[in-house]
Amino acid sequence: MHQKKLSGLQLQVLSLYRSVLRSAVRKDLQQQNSNDKALSFMYLLCNGRTSMHARAEFRRDAKSIRRSDFQLIEYKLRKGTKYVKMLDMDGVKVAGGSV
Repeated sequence: MHQKKLSGLQLQVLSLYRSVLRSAVRKDLQQQNSNDKALSFMYLLCNGRTSMHARAEFRRDAKSIRRSDFQLIEYKLRKGTKYVKMLDMDGVKVAGGSV
């Protein structure tokens, strides 16, 4: 089966998506750490508050942004990179802003 090669911008978006999800799961794990240490990565990925928010934001943007709107996509990539840095900060409890 022949797969279409992804463009550089598409690879950047996928990389950001994975980074956001990893950071969101780490944040959810920090919040749940006091309650239950046996929570798995997959459980938090599907049910964690920050993870669910991050996935919802990506889906919302995917539906609303045209694939040909490169300036907006690049802007969202920069904004998403800042969001990942914010999630990785110790003082941040739950991130509620857009990705």
